[in-house]
Amino acid sequence: MSDSTHSSILRRMTGQNEQAKGHSPVTSSRAVRLALTKAANDTVGLELTVGGVADHIVPLDEMLAALDDGLLLVGLTRDAQLVGLAALDMELRAAIVEMQTMGRLSTQKSDGRAPTGTDKILCDPMLAAFLGALPPALAGTSFGGWVDDIKTQDQIDSKRWAGLNLRDCPYRLLRMTVDLGVADREAQIVIALPVITVAQEPEVTPPACINWSSAFQASIAAAPACLDAHLHRFKMAIGAAQSLAVGQVVPLPGCTVGSVRLRAPDGKIIAHAKLGQVGGMRALRIEKQITPELSELDGAPMAPPPALGLDHMLGDAESYPEASEATDLGIPMTATAELPALEDN
Repeated sequence: MSDSTHSSILRRMTGQNEQAKGHSPVTSSRAVRLALTKAANDTVGLELTVGGVADHIVPLDEMLAALDDGLLLVGLTRDAQLVGLAALDMELRAAIVEMQTMGRLSTQKSDGRAPTGTDKILCDPMLAAFLGALPPALAGTSFGGWVDDIKTQDQIDSKRWAGLNLRDCPYRLLRMTVDLGVADREAQIVIALPVITVAQEPEVTPPACINWSSAFQASIAAAPACLDAHLHRFKMAIGAAQSLAVGQVVPLPGCTVGSVRLRAPDGKIIAHAKLGQVGGMRALRIEKQITPELSELDGAPMAPPPALGLDHMLGDAESYPEASEATDLGIPMTATAELPALEDN
């Protein structure tokens, strides 16, 4: 009988057809029971009943301490590496030997002799069939993947040797108690393999809903801006510009504290401002109303006000009540005369 046929029969035995009919799904405990029952019957003709299945996760030292003396220990490998062990007690070994030598079970309980290499050879077929039937039977249960690709190896001499050669990690200890059905004979089989840890995918928190328009506006509003404060623009002859000296007063006809214009780097006027002082520092206050300049007034020409020197005007900025209340914008301003064009005398 092929492996695929075995798997198909085992799946039907473990209740997959019952799932299709709406019954409760097969559990890992029931799958283990049926896999052991079928493996014993198919290999040596032993009809047994699994009475109980105990499952514990323990560290290596506790796993070895839970094994009784006198058990037949068989190494279990995955990818040719020793990863665990199987343990059969004397009653189960004796039952397997009796079925292969006499074809029936004895009504007498077995003696407590130590396991031998012959016991291991005679038990190998049933143990290999049991381990081969577990992966398809346990698929989809809490034991899924735990016994995949497991093979039997040589007999292990002692628990001490196993403790020195097995990896120190948590082990799943599966202990099954079986009823042999003759003279109250009970037996045990133990499978110990490392716990299969499944990496948990991190929970992805969905991004919060962001108002793109508001976020865009906030980002743009937080961008740095550089503005130039212009107090006055006028033309000067090249000869007069060449004669400028440190400390010289330059008259600014028609210029007042409300003549300040804030310009963007491209020269566009952004706002009108008034010159003042706050905390001992020069400051500008943004003006809502545009103060008309003398050049913008209609009618007859007016007499220009007295010329104010730049140093004199800035020094008297505190004398303007409105200017002294100006808000400090933190904008560096240099009150210099801008010379866009020079004329020859």
